[in-house]
Amino acid sequence: MSRTQAQKNRQRSLREGKLDPAIHRLHWHGVNPVTKTTPTLKQLLAKQNHKHKSRNLNHSHGDDSFFHAS
Repeated sequence: MSRTQAQKNRQRSLREGKLDPAIHRLHWHGVNPVTKTTPTLKQLLAKQNHKHKSRNLNHSHGDDSFFHAS
C-alpha cells in the first residue's frame, strides 16, 4: 500500500531533524483519568466554607484599630 500525504510529510520532517508529533500524543501530564473522581458533598461544602478566608484575615480579628493621644 502507498503512504498517505500526512505520512510522507511526517517522514520528511523527521529526516530534516524536526520533532516527531507522535511523541506529544496521548500524554495526560500526570493526570490519570481512571483514578480521578468528582468531589464529594463534604468536600464541596468545605471548599465553599473556606473560600476567601485568607484574603480577609485582617478584618476578622478586630484589633486593627488604634488610639492616638497627644
